[in-house]
Amino acid sequence: MDMVTIAVTGAAGLIGRQLVPALAADPTVTRVVALDVREPIRRLPGVEFHLADVLHRDLKPLLEDVDVLVHLASVVDPIPDEHLMARVNVEGTRRVLDAASAVGIRKIVRVSSAAVYGAWADNAVPLTEDAPLRPNRAFSPAVQAAEVERLLAEWRDNHPGVVVTVLRTAPVLGPGAERLPSRLLLGRPRLRVRAATPPVQAAHVDDLVTAIAHVALADHPGTFNVASDGWIDHDDAEALLPPTRVPPVPAELLERVLTRTWSTGLGEVPPGVVPYLIHPWIITNEKLKTTGWRPTHSNQEALRDGLSSYPPKPTREIALAFAAGVITASALTYAVFGRRRRRRVRA
Repeated sequence: MDMVTIAVTGAAGLIGRQLVPALAADPTVTRVVALDVREPIRRLPGVEFHLADVLHRDLKPLLEDVDVLVHLASVVDPIPDEHLMARVNVEGTRRVLDAASAVGIRKIVRVSSAAVYGAWADNAVPLTEDAPLRPNRAFSPAVQAAEVERLLAEWRDNHPGVVVTVLRTAPVLGPGAERLPSRLLLGRPRLRVRAATPPVQAAHVDDLVTAIAHVALADHPGTFNVASDGWIDHDDAEALLPPTRVPPVPAELLERVLTRTWSTGLGEVPPGVVPYLIHPWIITNEKLKTTGWRPTHSNQEALRDGLSSYPPKPTREIALAFAAGVITASALTYAVFGRRRRRRVRA
């Protein structure tokens, strides 16, 4: 079996800090080059770490003699500065690809998101990799993920000898996964849209790590969905999740409140996420399973592991809790004045 050197950008992040030791322990891997803007929690033997910003650092010297590049570096959760987010996600990827071209890397693996399919009422359930990319325009992480995939496809066409693999993952849950999907599904409070009953699907963080290692250590070109098998119906998911005192509210009201809290810095949830709380964006993992990968965690286990490690009331959720209070008050106001307007109309 050929021996390989693997580089990982974003190596100190949620996925990277589990992926790097898994790759370093593989007998076919001679060296792991880990790149991140943050120091890792601990240094590992056989891992060469570099502090590196993909936007500014000259990456070519760091990627010399690398065979496989796993590109994880990105701003995953939305931030108010969408220009900066796009620079890291899109321009950062362009710089990584330029460096990969210069040093002759033979394989690139990129983790994307199932959010690129968009959340729409007419989505198939489940979505296959052949479904069109229709990210909801107001949700910048999905729009930028789709643009990064476009860049990768264009780069692949110009480098026919290079293997390019894209993994589109369902919302990642499990220990340490305190990102927007976790906060929406597991947070205190949970935000819910009135009359919306979307199914729930997850990818356990451990399963995503094994999927990345699987395609990094063997050649599987193309795009693959990563998720637990199947999905959970809305009512069954509600039974697994902790109760919330925040009532479901109309979609347009939730968007207005989130727009206000997001623009003022009081909240961490952007209004563009609302369609993803209403419509299905469930994916099938069958294509990746045909290559020999299997998830080891069910959707229920991903939810339970996420809940068991989720802080009971993290400090950063205080702003969101405040927003929930605003939503509740606004919902009551909306209901009262709505009834008054209807009475005037009838009169």
